[in-house]
Amino acid sequence: MSLQEKISPQDMDFSMGDLESISDEKLLPALARLREHAPVYWSERNRCWQITKYDDIAAAFQDMRFSNVRLSFSALRSIPEPERAQRIPNLLRYIQGWIVNVDGDTHKRLRSVTTKALSKKFVDSLKPLIQSLSVELTEKAVKLHECDFARDIAYFLPATVILTLLGLPLEHLEKVREWNRAITAGLSAAFASAEALINADRAIAEMNSMLRVEIAKRLAAPQQDFLTQLVTLADDSNNVLSEDEVLGLCHIFLTAGHETTVNSLVMGLAALVKNPDQQKILLGGAVEPLGALQELLRYIGMSTVQPRVAATDFEFAGQQIKKGDVAFLWILSANNDPQRFPEPGKLDFTRGNVGDVVTFGPGLHHCVGHYLARIELDIFFRAFLPKFSKIEILEEKPVLSPTLTFRGFAHLNARFTV
Repeated sequence: MSLQEKISPQDMDFSMGDLESISDEKLLPALARLREHAPVYWSERNRCWQITKYDDIAAAFQDMRFSNVRLSFSALRSIPEPERAQRIPNLLRYIQGWIVNVDGDTHKRLRSVTTKALSKKFVDSLKPLIQSLSVELTEKAVKLHECDFARDIAYFLPATVILTLLGLPLEHLEKVREWNRAITAGLSAAFASAEALINADRAIAEMNSMLRVEIAKRLAAPQQDFLTQLVTLADDSNNVLSEDEVLGLCHIFLTAGHETTVNSLVMGLAALVKNPDQQKILLGGAVEPLGALQELLRYIGMSTVQPRVAATDFEFAGQQIKKGDVAFLWILSANNDPQRFPEPGKLDFTRGNVGDVVTFGPGLHHCVGHYLARIELDIFFRAFLPKFSKIEILEEKPVLSPTLTFRGFAHLNARFTV
């Protein structure tokens, strides 16, 4: 008898389109059952493989048979295929070429230019800006005393940094927030309505109009910014990126490039307030800060799951995977696997294996912005937390955003006492 036959489907399966099922109270126990009884499990309800064990997930991220070319499984399914070209032309044109949705030579050339442009030296040059913004936002929290930390404070650090990094005018700050909300609602939800997809398509069109103006400026007069480098840097074969490729990279940076950091700031603050002993360890210098932040990101579970599509028929962890099968690599489950992280529900900055955390995804698709994200978190919390004698989270249970791959608190009402 196989492992999958030893336990009823009702106990093992859950609907990934049901927001109640993906709350921590239900999702973490469901993933734990799968991890224990069937770590590579075919879900009939969701028509996909659920991979939940740390070792299997780490291996799958490194296995090129699990492809990132996954447009066919995107949320576009709420619009009939014959209607898509007319109703969502921008989604069809651009998302299939995003760096997160390609493999092989295409991914290699996009990544080679991006990593050249987003060098450690370039990111380190942003530290004074991040420091000044962190101080400014801390003073804003002092003046407000009570506010929605997500809306009034956290958003402005990553959004300002990403606009400055790209060299885009800060007048676009609020538009970027609107565009990001629309694109996230359309492409990161468990199931997106046709209306949400059309709104996401419109957001990309508006974003492109702004970006094309800025790209033309860079071609006429190069500047010292990331956008200039994307436009002018050559890949390893000495070819520059096309306009569509530059636009696609900007889409990613203007959405996932800052939204995930906003979520990490908001969920991170709630976690640090809840664990004052660990807050002292973080700020006291007893641990390497960027490594400690890996533990914070593991604990809050902002990065939840990544889908992959089987590029061929093959056997994986004793299961027969068929070409075209969708597999979900549950980062949240890997980061809560007690075999790798004892007492996973505990925030512990002294863990000896924080380097094993898979929040940023190991392998060829390892997040190119991981260093920038951790620098922002480190500088902000060191400027912000010591300023207050007391921080109170005014919501007993903050509400998670209705997204599957990345999570955050849409609102976090808090009171800050100096």
